[in-house]
Amino acid sequence: MKKYLFLLLVASSATFAQHKPKLGVNVGGTYSNIRGNEIADTNKYDANFLIGASIEIPLNERFSLLGNLNYERKTFKNTLNVIGGNPFDPMFTTQNVDIKARLEYLTIPVNLKYYIDSQKRFYINGGAFAGIFLDSNTKVDGENTNENENDLFQTLDLGVNLGVGTNIKITEKNSLNIEIRHNYGLKNISKAKVYNDDNVKTNSFNLIANWQFDL
Repeated sequence: MKKYLFLLLVASSATFAQHKPKLGVNVGGTYSNIRGNEIADTNKYDANFLIGASIEIPLNERFSLLGNLNYERKTFKNTLNVIGGNPFDPMFTTQNVDIKARLEYLTIPVNLKYYIDSQKRFYINGGAFAGIFLDSNTKVDGENTNENENDLFQTLDLGVNLGVGTNIKITEKNSLNIEIRHNYGLKNISKAKVYNDDNVKTNSFNLIANWQFDL
């Protein structure tokens, strides 16, 4: 009995050695917008950045559990035609105003990752994410509005995500992951009443570079 138990422990140790958890650090770009009602849908995508960390826990040769903790900036923009002056004044005019809004989140995606090939060079992953709202900022024609608008937004954003990427081996214990990921918000992020009693939801794409190393 002791012999079989010993063999089981040896086999378990060998399996763990082949499938060690991996830590990583992320940097990347975001390309984001909001959606959910006719007014929100007129906004345009804008670029910003994310930074964070990751942990990957292998489940077997092909599947693993992947978690991230990212500070992420989601921005969007629009150009509005604003009426200026007195409409009864000969100098009455309209002008275009450029507006850019930024939402800052601490995002926590939890994904199931699948390596497509046996060499683990390419992979897909998907799962759910939670976003904890941190701050917001609005600029009009490049100038800060200096208005605190944080009370307009819900504390939590929830959604699903799907990504595809490649793993580039650097050394035996280090690798670089390059991934494109789509994050699709499912929860209304607005506390305030919006157009047509509808919702405001997030939508973003990430280009992520992740340096990963074995524990």
